[in-house]
Amino acid sequence: MKELDLSGIGERISRIRKERGLTLKDMVAYTGFSAGYLSNLETGKTSPTLENLKMITGVLETDLLELLTSEKTRRDVIRADEIKVNRYEEENMEVGIIEFGYDAQMYELIRIEPGECKKEEFYKHIHSEVCTVLEGELTIQLNEKIYQLKQYDSIYIPANVPHRMWNESSEPTLSYWIYRKK
Repeated sequence: MKELDLSGIGERISRIRKERGLTLKDMVAYTGFSAGYLSNLETGKTSPTLENLKMITGVLETDLLELLTSEKTRRDVIRADEIKVNRYEEENMEVGIIEFGYDAQMYELIRIEPGECKKEEFYKHIHSEVCTVLEGELTIQLNEKIYQLKQYDSIYIPANVPHRMWNESSEPTLSYWIYRKK
């Protein structure tokens, strides 16, 4: 049985947030919590409720076990109904997280419905990414350059390059992403 380590929750939240390339401002936007609360949480000045931890693990794309024990769950097979899905309404997007827990490699299935993307901010990560469009069409903007990707097209996004994506077509888009957390 894994031993709980409640003393380091804030530190682990901070580490995972930074690994994901998220700022406190991003966390505020995704969770609705204040910057002060999140800062106090990460520095251990306040303790989270279970409900708040649930929200934070969703944003950080991790599981509660990792936050409470500093150990990851390792998996050899992840069934379709076990994929953790996060919904981002402002981007018409669903992100399915596929993480086996053996290394820093991460995989995502991202489905974007047709329609206007209300989020105009760019993503910027500390890791490089590769995206392959499995179904539909995807528009990706890297800095000032815009790419129109069709089925089976792939794109490499270097670390720290501002980017954003949306679906201009009339059909849903499904893409597969691979990146390293560290």
